[in-house]
Amino acid sequence: DFYFPETTDEETGETIPSRKLSDSDLKKVKKAMDKIVSKNYPITREEISRDEARKRIEAINEPFKLEILDSIKTEPITIYHIGEEWWDLCAGPHVESTGNLPKKAIQLQSVAGAYWRGDEKREMLQRIYATAWKDPTQL
Repeated sequence: DFYFPETTDEETGETIPSRKLSDSDLKKVKKAMDKIVSKNYPITREEISRDEARKRIEAINEPFKLEILDSIKTEPITIYHIGEEWWDLCAGPHVESTGNLPKKAIQLQSVAGAYWRGDEKREMLQRIYATAWKDPTQL
């Protein structure tokens, strides 16, 4: 498994490690993803108030997520949980569980740099480009 100090992707809000990834890391990342799929974690939606979302995000010290929260104009705020281990801001919808994701229909393609919110004056983050389909034959 992986542990790195974390940052957040500007578009998806996904947590990404702060150390530089390379294309050679993609096999390890995919293996970790496949493990999550195999555990068949339930994916559940929760609606919360803006204040509650702010409290939860501050509790985990995620300043990028606070910016995302501030940009959301609608209420209630929706978050999705993957089992008890992880949650994130998201409009959804999603599959019912990680086990519904076909491992062979997910392909990690490359790693690239991206400035937070597309602003070159902001932090440089990393993004993993990937594609996912209902069926491996669609890859």
